[in-house]
Amino acid sequence: MSSAERAANLLLELEPEDFRVLLAIELGMANFTYVPLDEVVKYSSLDPSEVEFRLGGLDKRDLIYRQPDPYVGYILNYTGYDCLALNALAKADMLNSLGRSLGVGKEADIFDALTDDGRRVAVKFHRLGRTSFRDTRKKRGYVARRGHVPWIYQSRLAAEKEYQIMGIVHSAGVSAPTPIDQNRHAVVMSYIDGYNLVDIQELDDPPGFLDDILYNVRLTLEAGIVHADLSEYNIVIESDGGVLLIDWPQAVAADHPNAGDLLERDVQNVLRYFERKYQVESDLGEALSLVKGLSGPPPLQEEHEDG
Repeated sequence: MSSAERAANLLLELEPEDFRVLLAIELGMANFTYVPLDEVVKYSSLDPSEVEFRLGGLDKRDLIYRQPDPYVGYILNYTGYDCLALNALAKADMLNSLGRSLGVGKEADIFDALTDDGRRVAVKFHRLGRTSFRDTRKKRGYVARRGHVPWIYQSRLAAEKEYQIMGIVHSAGVSAPTPIDQNRHAVVMSYIDGYNLVDIQELDDPPGFLDDILYNVRLTLEAGIVHADLSEYNIVIESDGGVLLIDWPQAVAADHPNAGDLLERDVQNVLRYFERKYQVESDLGEALSLVKGLSGPPPLQEEHEDG
């Protein structure tokens, strides 16, 4: 069972005092590798005996890690952090229940879920602690610019950025998930009904799908954004035949010093995949010119305008 599923199952067992202690540890992790007991007491505003009792219960439920030496200290694990995010989303009348897993990756888990009004959505939990912290800081500018950044805040920053970027590109007409809500490392978005491009055996019209992807890359660029991590692994082919660009936390602004190189890499990744898998040969320079609006109309522009 995943940490998010365990967290969802534990929500009804936990009492308000348990959440106060979890929140106290979360706050303390901004300044301590392991949060000392007296800091947990200070942040929670509970009696020391109550805090020790709650810590024992949270430890038994495997929501925290306890360090005995050289001093007694505590940190959240991902199940504890999931509890805080899910509890906040439930109290905000956003989420009613968590369903099956839709995908597990190096840096995120995605789940089917229902909102309070019965709408089907997807919930993405960012989990940057699964990769090297040093590598994460190197690749992600919003982390590299900060000092002490524990894994929970790296994941939260990734979620905040993805939520913000999805709002920008979705408003610009890019085929991307609709951002609905965000709390800590969790992003609630519209349900993803389809399969990753890499998992599809055959496409009925590979050149048409390639054009559709490039069209969305152009719309993204017109919105002032470069995806910066585009490949067959984060393009979804929806059940209705549309394409969906997902996984936006590494996106950069179009005026970023490396935006040109990142855009070229995105386009090249897509062209190489279609050439290797479907023998669709394309010229990188021409594709980049189309994406940048330097030559001809965007792919599928007439079709989209007529439709």
